[in-house]
Amino acid sequence: MKKEVLINFILTVLSNAVLFIQNRYFVQYMGLETLGIMKLFTQLLAYLNIIEMGLGSASAFALYKPLAEKDYKNISIVINTIDNIYNKIAVLLIILGALCIPIIPFFTKVSNFSNEIYFYWVLYVLNTVSTYLFIKYVILFTANQEFLYVRSVQSISKSLFQLLQIICIIKYHSFFIYIILLILDNLVQWVFFRFHYKKKYSFIIKTKEKFNGIKNDIKNLFWHKIGGLVVFNTDLILISKFTSLEIVGIYASYQMIVQTLKTIIDILTNVLSPKIGNFIAKHNKIEIYESLKKFNIFYCFIATVFTYCMYVLINSFVNLWLVETILLSNFTIELICFNLWVNLFRGILDKFKEGAGFFDDIKSPILESVINLVVSIILGLKLGLDGVIIGTIVSNITVILIYKPILVFERCFNKDWKEYIKVYGNYLILVIISLISLNFITKPFIQENITSWLSWIVYAVKISSISLIAITLIFLLNKNFRNLLKENIKIKKEHNKKVN
Repeated sequence: MKKEVLINFILTVLSNAVLFIQNRYFVQYMGLETLGIMKLFTQLLAYLNIIEMGLGSASAFALYKPLAEKDYKNISIVINTIDNIYNKIAVLLIILGALCIPIIPFFTKVSNFSNEIYFYWVLYVLNTVSTYLFIKYVILFTANQEFLYVRSVQSISKSLFQLLQIICIIKYHSFFIYIILLILDNLVQWVFFRFHYKKKYSFIIKTKEKFNGIKNDIKNLFWHKIGGLVVFNTDLILISKFTSLEIVGIYASYQMIVQTLKTIIDILTNVLSPKIGNFIAKHNKIEIYESLKKFNIFYCFIATVFTYCMYVLINSFVNLWLVETILLSNFTIELICFNLWVNLFRGILDKFKEGAGFFDDIKSPILESVINLVVSIILGLKLGLDGVIIGTIVSNITVILIYKPILVFERCFNKDWKEYIKVYGNYLILVIISLISLNFITKPFIQENITSWLSWIVYAVKISSISLIAITLIFLLNKNFRNLLKENIKIKKEHNKKVN
């Protein structure tokens, strides 16, 4: 697993480094307004993509058992069912995309609205549809413990096409070429995935028999997709409506940094996901619960380290990266950081929940989306950008940090709300102590004006090292964290003995 995480990390750093370079030149040569249009289209398409209804997660869960048992017949049935559904979704997405063309001006506040925006929208729809060419391969390979292969193909292809996009942005300043290269990237991935599929999965045959078990999970996952959609793909649409596309571009640039940090954590989470599914299938509730607590405290620790470092370092990074762009206020950054902490922390609970096949909690995503949307609209009208972010914070606190964990504790582990308060209350105390302590410890090292990348790197290493050491010492107060460290040290010693 260490090898998978390391290679994944390298690939992620590579692709994100190219993405940051691309974003800088995009702003420089094509402007914040065009960047805002691109980010807005991405979020609008996420809403149309709701018709996918959580098929990916349901399909992966359906494949775990037949793949483990080498049940080729049922594997074929599931894959053919997935393929058939995704083909229908692709056609429906094209139709919905075409129907949305007349309402595009409602979401865009641009200084000079051009009919070209409609053309760009059509291309973006086609780009999303093209991902359905290979989605069944991604689901199959990942469920079969081949996530590293999937990640390698996606990262290398994406990075190469991003380099081509940078060249075309600088030379031609063309949004059209930029989108065409996105589509070509998807086609290249399809070629590689299909070749691997034909070579290694020849036992999968065409069949008209359908796997009906997916339907029930899809119905339940649909509501989770709605919840995630509203929480993660509403902000830019509302910000565009309440402010301007320039603010969308600025906020989206900050969100790129947030998403990069989340992607780094997701490397570990995605590698763990199929392993968690297998662990749950072979162990009892007590063992699974103890495992969850260890993973939970580890993710709480990681989330705290990443979030604090981002809070201290982000504005100096953006100032060097985009040069003379508008920087967000400290208050806005604090709001962004809180949501980042929740997003980094929540992932592992969701993986245990999915691994246990617990998909029918439809109330939590509905509650999450309603709270987020209502509060974001009300506060967005009054506070603009900050109001929209606060809307997400309110839903994160009420649903992600309170309601959903209590539900998982009850349904998956037969634990009541008192156990939740005991466990999550301990997390809260550790985080608060960490942040208060760091506020004093790092104060002498805070720098305001950083004028070079070398200075920023030295500054980042200094802040990150201090934060990591301080937070580690504080989290050692937690028994599960101590046990986790002891287990890892023991495993490392045993590995070294075998090597020697």
